[in-house]
Amino acid sequence: MRSILSLKQACRNFLLIAAMGFHVLVFGQIKTVDSGWEFFANPQGRTTEEAKQWVIEQAKIRAMAAVFGTRVKSETVQVTSDNNGEIDGSFTELNVLQVKGEWLETTVCEGPLPEIRDGEIWWSVRVEGKAQPIKESRVDLTLDLCADVLGIEPVPFLEAGDRVRARFQSPVDGHVMFFYLENGTVYALSNNNTEFAEEVEGQREYALFNNESEWLEVEASRQGMKRLARYSWGFKVTNEDMVDAQAMLIGAFATHEFAPPVMNWNEEEQMWSVEEERLERWIKQNAGRSDHFQVQRVPIRIRPKQRY
Repeated sequence: MRSILSLKQACRNFLLIAAMGFHVLVFGQIKTVDSGWEFFANPQGRTTEEAKQWVIEQAKIRAMAAVFGTRVKSETVQVTSDNNGEIDGSFTELNVLQVKGEWLETTVCEGPLPEIRDGEIWWSVRVEGKAQPIKESRVDLTLDLCADVLGIEPVPFLEAGDRVRARFQSPVDGHVMFFYLENGTVYALSNNNTEFAEEVEGQREYALFNNESEWLEVEASRQGMKRLARYSWGFKVTNEDMVDAQAMLIGAFATHEFAPPVMNWNEEEQMWSVEEERLERWIKQNAGRSDHFQVQRVPIRIRPKQRY
């Protein structure tokens, strides 16, 4: 009987210690942040109450940025414009500054207090509270369109008939897949569309879409780069119009294995392909299942073949 009671008591003690340890771990991530007195020009297009709320939120952001830092998040968006009846759907890269913190509780809020400076309204405010670092799941990937086998010459555009080449690097070990999007159709850039993504090493540069003879000719392996066998064949871009065409190189990365979307064999192109809409569903599904799945998109501008 004593041994049973001792066991129960030991279990209770263990659970208590574990709970205390978890509390300390979580609490240790929560920090007191203080913006100090900050000053903001009156934001245009807002009511007085909206301006006050905006000022308070900006002070919170500055307080968290001072403690947890910031990061730049790049997003590729398509901008459609009508120029004399011609629709231009070019891609634009947007860089958004994000704070690596999450606001939990406001303990002190002084202001916002209005002040007139040179005929303009300024607000002063000080906010103190509790915040914690946000969960980091994305890593900074390098995926560049290049003009040479070694991948040291990034290019802003391609000309019809040019080979697609690229370089890739991740700061951590993981798995990758690459796709090419053109006119609503996505092509798998692997030469065999095998079951799982390709494994890559962190801190290692990879050259993409170079065949073995090219690789050996320039002795690229001696330059510290590595060639991915599944992405070692090349293809050329086309553009039969008189204006620039748009395409996109897409890289999918995760720290774990993942399978490709269901694709069909395109006999005409001799490549595996899938509709853009299905690829986007596949991306959302993978991102929903894992915080460690992410996609890098590189817009490609394809100029018509120049005649000299």
